[in-house]
Amino acid sequence: MGPMGRAMSARQRGQVLVVFALGVAGLLAAAGVAIDVGRFYSERRFLQNAADAAALAAANALIRGESQAVADDAARDTLARNFLGDPNGVVASLPPTTPVYESGHAGDPSYLSNGILISGCDIRVAVRNDISYTFGRVVGLGNQPIGARARVDCYGDLLPIAVRRFVNTPGPNSGATWPCSDNPSWFTDYFATAETSCLGSETDAALRSAPNPGADFDSLDPGSDTANHGPVLAILGQGAQPNNGADFRGFVALDIRNFQSAGSQLYYNGVTTSTNSNTLKAMEAGWFKDGYPGPLFPSIVSPPDPNDQVAIMSGNATGIAIDELNTWYGPGDEILVLVYPGNVMAIPDFAITPPAQLTLPTTGTTASAGSLKVSRNQSFSGTVTLSTLADLLDPQNPLTDGTMLGGAASITYAPNPVTPSLGSGATVTLSDVTTAGATTGIFTIWVQGQAGSPYLTTKIQPIIVKVGTVTRDFTFTSDVTTFDTTIGGDATFDLELTNSPNKNTAFGNPVTLSVDTPLPAGIGTISFSSSSISPTKPGAHSTLTINTGTMAPGLHNLVIRATGMNGDSTPRPVTHLVQVTLNVGGVGSTGNDEYVDISGFAVMRIATADSNTVTAYAITPLITDMNDPQLVRGQVARLVPWD
Repeated sequence: MGPMGRAMSARQRGQVLVVFALGVAGLLAAAGVAIDVGRFYSERRFLQNAADAAALAAANALIRGESQAVADDAARDTLARNFLGDPNGVVASLPPTTPVYESGHAGDPSYLSNGILISGCDIRVAVRNDISYTFGRVVGLGNQPIGARARVDCYGDLLPIAVRRFVNTPGPNSGATWPCSDNPSWFTDYFATAETSCLGSETDAALRSAPNPGADFDSLDPGSDTANHGPVLAILGQGAQPNNGADFRGFVALDIRNFQSAGSQLYYNGVTTSTNSNTLKAMEAGWFKDGYPGPLFPSIVSPPDPNDQVAIMSGNATGIAIDELNTWYGPGDEILVLVYPGNVMAIPDFAITPPAQLTLPTTGTTASAGSLKVSRNQSFSGTVTLSTLADLLDPQNPLTDGTMLGGAASITYAPNPVTPSLGSGATVTLSDVTTAGATTGIFTIWVQGQAGSPYLTTKIQPIIVKVGTVTRDFTFTSDVTTFDTTIGGDATFDLELTNSPNKNTAFGNPVTLSVDTPLPAGIGTISFSSSSISPTKPGAHSTLTINTGTMAPGLHNLVIRATGMNGDSTPRPVTHLVQVTLNVGGVGSTGNDEYVDISGFAVMRIATADSNTVTAYAITPLITDMNDPQLVRGQVARLVPWD
């Protein structure tokens, strides 16, 4: 190779070395940046864990009943201990006592950059640390600020349990003194201290003291330290029944509320009128795991807000609630519950029980035709006005053809209006019924009751009317009077026709079955397995099947008619009617008219729990506002999104 060639080769080797050197420098710079980025990432994760732990520590301090200042100290102490383990060996400074916000957003919690904010049980923790570059210094990089933010809120964890407040009201027991003995026959306020729970009355609590958490729970003696907390009582299962003996053992459906009137219920979290009872009880029991997500109840007011009324679950549904509570809680745990006065309520309602039969001459006046009963549930407080309606689909009916005189006033009801009573009901006499040339036979008329308060309610009940001498009759019954079905589903009724009054006296002829018109809008097909059937001594049967088609959800009343000519020497017309109700969409709760009226909320500490009963005692008084800080003790702290 000549001199010129050797010179060119040397220059080429020099260029390669320069390129190689530059490449190595680039690789080292990239590696250095990657190492620095890894350090920053580990710092970010470390700070996030520290912020999370600090926010949870502050919230749990509040839940224990500590002050906001103590909660702040708890957060700072948690940060200090965590900061000592910094993966980069750079111990961060604690957040300043005066919070720092991003530029231009002073005072806005969402833009907190360094500090601790505590508002109620809404806690925000923002931390930062400056980590220096290692290899980045080669390119002039200095320190990199690393930050992390955590937010925690307290969730109500309201459990689907309603606990009675009073027993044996109004109280107090004659001679009751402090301290109260454990006497279940005495008046007791379960949300006062055990020593003072029997003193005073519902309306006078001056002698009672509010409970508080007191000493730590003693699993060997759950009833100890009674000076601080309420009496131990069953809150779920056996022994938790209300004062009025309803089929309720403390398990409620938090997702069904408002029982101001029939059909006024409000449904939440996907529950609808078509949610069946098994699905509903499983859903409500599911709230034991994570607590009820809401919507929360409004503050309790007087008179009660209908939205503070919550559906009850039947007593036999309580087992699943006890199982779930035992899975997630145990003795010593503190829970947030609903409190009701002590009685199960019902939508204001009344009922009419008609006489078995009215017996009238074809012509004449019957001074005393019998009596009926008008009863009410405990929520009804009005009066009921009674009148008489004709069977318009029977042209031979004496009230339809005018041979039963007086129309709606054909029967004198006394008293009228009537004030219904509990139990068997108030007695109303039926008198002064006049007929003139009425057809001999057995017919049906209707007694109508109307109440204008608390809202307009109308009820009708059929009354059998026997006119003249009629020997052969039949009874007409259905196996069920209310059938729950889905929209578009089928309802089936087993209809029985039996010879009556003496089963050995045959009715004598077939009876025709039909359903009265007009029919509810949207109803589908209607069919009888046999629409013409002869009553028998053991009972003849026909199955009625009704397809609900596109009927709207709700309660729909239908009248099934059975009519025929009997086998008397002169055949007589006989008509009997049966009322049935289609509950389209089913019933969400166990009985769509029963509820408990919530009077407040409280935190209770579980004393004992087994497969049959859960007992507890109050560690707060009854509180009407769900946002009251005292209820935080029954809540749990959870990390939530920053925004």
